[in-house]
Amino acid sequence: MPKPLKTLEPWRGVDHWVGAELRHCRTAAELDQPELAARSNVSTSLISKLELGQRSLQVDIAKKLDEALRTDGFFVRAMPLVESQRDKVAFELDNPLNAGLLLGKHAGPRGMLGQADQSLTEEPEVNRREFLASTGAWAALLATGTARMPGMADLIAVVLDTAPTYSGDLATLDELEGGFAIAKREYQACKYREVLERLPGLVQQLHLAEGETSDADRLAALRANAYQVVAGVMLKHSEQTLATLAADRSMTSANLLGDPIAVASSARAVTHVLLRTGYADVAADFAAKQALLLDSEPRTPVNLSVQGALLLRGAVAAADAGRRAKSSELLDAADTASAQLENSDNLRGTGFNRVNVSLHRVNIAIALGDAGRAIEIARDIDMTSISLVERHVSLAIDVARAFALWGRYERAMDTLYYAEATAPQEVRVRKGVSELLTTIEGAAPPSVRPHAREFAKKLATV
Repeated sequence: MPKPLKTLEPWRGVDHWVGAELRHCRTAAELDQPELAARSNVSTSLISKLELGQRSLQVDIAKKLDEALRTDGFFVRAMPLVESQRDKVAFELDNPLNAGLLLGKHAGPRGMLGQADQSLTEEPEVNRREFLASTGAWAALLATGTARMPGMADLIAVVLDTAPTYSGDLATLDELEGGFAIAKREYQACKYREVLERLPGLVQQLHLAEGETSDADRLAALRANAYQVVAGVMLKHSEQTLATLAADRSMTSANLLGDPIAVASSARAVTHVLLRTGYADVAADFAAKQALLLDSEPRTPVNLSVQGALLLRGAVAAADAGRRAKSSELLDAADTASAQLENSDNLRGTGFNRVNVSLHRVNIAIALGDAGRAIEIARDIDMTSISLVERHVSLAIDVARAFALWGRYERAMDTLYYAEATAPQEVRVRKGVSELLTTIEGAAPPSVRPHAREFAKKLATV
């Protein structure tokens, strides 16, 4: 009769959590420890110690386990977390008196809010035992390897309410509005490290404000705007599940507020999430419906900007779904809205204007397979008229894609170098860039392939 399995304690740390996942995968595959050991070409003792959290996973063992259990690279993706824990333990042994910045121990609201030009120098430490209490959070983190981006673990913990309790001074609504406005500007400037330094503390303070303020409308508006930023950051780092949660919170708050413009702004975040999670058809119809609701509102610059930006998001979704006519219809409607604007000045963080419509026409032409048309539109765009760094780089990446579709791989690489020099953080988080580099490496002439390979390596180590 086999011995009963020892009870596991995944909340104790990363090694224990990995061990619990290993046992789950092993038992799901209907293997005992000796059978898995034989398949992985390791000792049964090692499997036992890994499951109990008594040994730390190594890369070579992770590869063997993934192959033996057919886990699609799960344990290899866990390695950044395992290694970060090893580094953290080693650091604490070398620096026993170091009291690094912990979530919940900010130096007052102004220290947490930071300055507009403040840069991230090092990753705040995370209370990993608290964070491990939510296995779902770890699973989401592992799914896309976000542990490599400083601050993302903090933001996930705060969004899921698993972060340590905040014990400092509370920020006022004025300070929170100012902080989230700075975060939005940093996001549009592709300063994602700075955004991730700022957002966790802001979101944690926002949650605390919900029990302290009597201004329900102002709080709902702030929450709707805040979670739009959170949703965008999550999508940039391929955290679709948490982006869905953030977009839903934004939309719920906007509906509670009852402001049509706030609802449409949040609908843009929802549309983006639907598109990124594989529901392009639904996203296009949702955006069109929500944009139509603004037709009955006064045609103010803010109204036109929010409606136009939502129409553009819907047009991209329609193109992704292969609905050429619907995409064209929404693009034309956005063009009509932009024609009524004199100076939009990035109203409500939309960056909407006539140039923005042209940028989307380039993107949509590529999505529909018309690289020549995309290049033709791009040639007529004055790059100096694009005020937002994110849009500037997006156009460069789209042009690189168009050149690759055209078979002009050297020009595609030149354009990617330009994009990377303009905003390296944006290029790094774009999944499409990695896919494009893979295409170039496989299809370009031999003289170009090494450049694509080295570029990909550089992005992977930034």
